[in-house]
Amino acid sequence: MAGIREFLKAEDIGTVVSAIVDAEKRTSGEIRVRIESKAGKDPEAKARAAFEILGMRRTELKNGVLFYLSVNDRKFAIIGDDGINARVPEGFWNNVKDAVLEQFRKGHFAIGLTGGISLAAEKLSEFFPAEREDINELPDAVSFEEEK
Repeated sequence: MAGIREFLKAEDIGTVVSAIVDAEKRTSGEIRVRIESKAGKDPEAKARAAFEILGMRRTELKNGVLFYLSVNDRKFAIIGDDGINARVPEGFWNNVKDAVLEQFRKGHFAIGLTGGISLAAEKLSEFFPAEREDINELPDAVSFEEEK
């Protein structure tokens, strides 16, 4: 398999980042994408570790969402912080995950991610609408395992 930096083409990374920027215009929530090579036996635990590494628990309203991909293991997880998890209906993240994975199975990784980001932003904007004085607490970026 190609390296993790080759998983998405440069233009696809730009598309995903644009989706994050657009999403965060509608909400005070923070969305990030993390791509790593291996998750091991517990991709949820690895995703939670990445959530911590990226400082996503430091958002004021606890409304960060991480889309986590493990390229070589072919694993995917979505982690939401406590503020958003307390408000979304049960099964919401699984529904988002299913929509993303449907596109991934077709080889449409950027489409899957942007669609998932849009679904997450829809809920985030419902519970955490954008406010005039909002600040962008985290970088709008796709990060790779060697980065923070």
